[in-house]
Amino acid sequence: MTTLPTIHPETAEAIKAAVRLGLESLRAEPPQRLGDWARDHFKLAGESSHTKGAWVAWAFQVGILDFMSDDRIEELDVMKAKRVGYTKMVTAYIAYNVAHRRRKQALWQPTDDDRDSYVKSEIDPVLDPLTGVPAVNKARRRGKGASEETIKYKPFRDSALHLLGGKASRAYRRITVAAAILDEISKFDRSIEKSGPPRGLARGRLEGAPYPKLVCGSTPLLKGLCHIEDAVDEAEGLVRFHIDCKHCGLGHPLMWGGKDKAHGFKWERGNPASVRHVCPHCRKSITQADYMPGGTPVGGAWVCERTGKTYGPDRVWRDNKGMPCRPPRSLAVHVWTAYSPQRAWSDIVTEFENALKALEKGDVGPMQLFVNETLGETWELAGERTDEHALQARAEPYKLCTVPRGALILTAGVDVQRNRWEITVYGWGRGLESWVVDVAVLEGNPAVDEEWGAVLEYLQRRYPQEAGGLTMGISATSIDSSDQTQAVYSWVSKAQHMLKNLRAIKGDGNDNVPLLGPSSLQEINWRGRKVARGIKLWRVGVDSAKDLLLGQLSIQQPGPGYVHFSDELPREFYEQLTAEQRVLARVNGREAYRWIKRRPRNEQLDNRNYAMHAAMGLGLHKYTDAQWERLEAAVQPPADLFSPPQQIQVKTGSSAYAESASSYQNSSAQAHKPPTPKGKPTHAATDGWSFDRRA
Repeated sequence: MTTLPTIHPETAEAIKAAVRLGLESLRAEPPQRLGDWARDHFKLAGESSHTKGAWVAWAFQVGILDFMSDDRIEELDVMKAKRVGYTKMVTAYIAYNVAHRRRKQALWQPTDDDRDSYVKSEIDPVLDPLTGVPAVNKARRRGKGASEETIKYKPFRDSALHLLGGKASRAYRRITVAAAILDEISKFDRSIEKSGPPRGLARGRLEGAPYPKLVCGSTPLLKGLCHIEDAVDEAEGLVRFHIDCKHCGLGHPLMWGGKDKAHGFKWERGNPASVRHVCPHCRKSITQADYMPGGTPVGGAWVCERTGKTYGPDRVWRDNKGMPCRPPRSLAVHVWTAYSPQRAWSDIVTEFENALKALEKGDVGPMQLFVNETLGETWELAGERTDEHALQARAEPYKLCTVPRGALILTAGVDVQRNRWEITVYGWGRGLESWVVDVAVLEGNPAVDEEWGAVLEYLQRRYPQEAGGLTMGISATSIDSSDQTQAVYSWVSKAQHMLKNLRAIKGDGNDNVPLLGPSSLQEINWRGRKVARGIKLWRVGVDSAKDLLLGQLSIQQPGPGYVHFSDELPREFYEQLTAEQRVLARVNGREAYRWIKRRPRNEQLDNRNYAMHAAMGLGLHKYTDAQWERLEAAVQPPADLFSPPQQIQVKTGSSAYAESASSYQNSSAQAHKPPTPKGKPTHAATDGWSFDRRA
């Protein structure tokens, strides 16, 4: 009979402890939302907390915590002000993924120094064995596994946490996670070492995860150059926290308002203590004490402005009929300082009045800080732009679809959208003097090969000349491939033998890229398969093109470089042509000029750039006087030769733009269905603040 060796009692206890620790990973905990788990397990600790101990989340914070842990929401983008507790919410989410979800995760800060500061003030206190979060410490590795821990890597028994700076592209490589967090994303470089924006690079680390989650949050910065603004604009849903008015019972968000609005914050000038919030429905007011009875903010509901869905006190997503539903797949959140019990409303008003005084003296810094960090909104820089009213005022009495005298050659720019093609034809004369000859909107689906026939037919049409003589066709066309890349490549590969000088192009916004940039061979065919000889893709330096146009539009007298407009062009044309402005901003650590949008639609600005690219592709910018004279003799001879243009059923001129603009709002929802025009569009008015947000 074999006698088993005697095990020392201390060794036996160590084995039992190891077995218990190993089996702990197999224990299934009842699922909890982050809002509940944080209440039960998370503790306030670290240098950034005014108080220590158990965390009681404010009403509006509970919803954000739940959004973080909802696997149905794949991307959460939080545009926030200071003092709303966002950093604590992110830290709670990290602890939740470690202790409850047991998922691998990565958090990026703008720089390594920011990462180091965050680890010291937030992560290390959570991991403290005596004062930290017990649920997280329970998941920490013991023995040799603990020795792997560094400032940028924290291993746990069933998960791992990567803590990284976001300036280098290598920080986004060689890791695979289920949750990616970008904190203060607006302070990241616009492009990470020319590899792409940080949001795209972080999203690439989620590939293959069964429940991928991207969380981006930041105080916003400059309008048009802000990562969190981009994310919010692209999100499927946008929610704000609504409270019920104690007078009429109707819900509404806390709003800043303005002197031209009857609702929002109101006070007696010079007396910040008199501040109150006026309901947009009944026009009755509440004080901060009404909003925070007993020192705790009242409850409310998160309401989506884009889908009509709500997330109320019952913590269930409901549609506009009150039925339970799924949340938006990508969700944007806006929350500003007025919701925080850590900031007095009177203090917010005092900050604004002081900033307004500084602004009146020419110092924009305090007002920008107020807009960014208190209102949680982007600051619009004043920049160089052309006034659309002035351009329309100088329009000339010539007919569209007719070539004016002096225009000797035609080129076209084509912008491709999901449900239409927009075509603009320019005529060019000596010194690149130009005339808008035609604008057209062709509705259809670029993904359907047969629907490109109308595009080919339109670009083959001929235009009569104002003074008679020969009709003129389009000599060169540049078509954008940015949005419908494969469809454009396929069509160009077939149509380039039927249209003269047809080029597929792609805009390049990098510094110092010439308008007529380099080309590269795209080895595809119409089936998407590689072939030995493909089409050329031309790069267009869009910033260079916009700089050139800005100078040309400032020319006041006809002649070289002057741009002529027909009085048949609608208001929408001029608004699109001037939709962007040139600003001097600090980008990636240095000052540089950037073009930013002032309004959503800018197809006519793009088409102008594309038509100019087509003209330069013909070498018109290098033409000598002798070459212009020969061209003029060829296309505008004294003989009265007239040939009527082809008749094509398509919207052109002002009717095209009236209908195109009105259908824009529904275009994204009907990507594969041509929109039905419903009249002239309406554009969102400015918020009417009592100061100019541009600097």
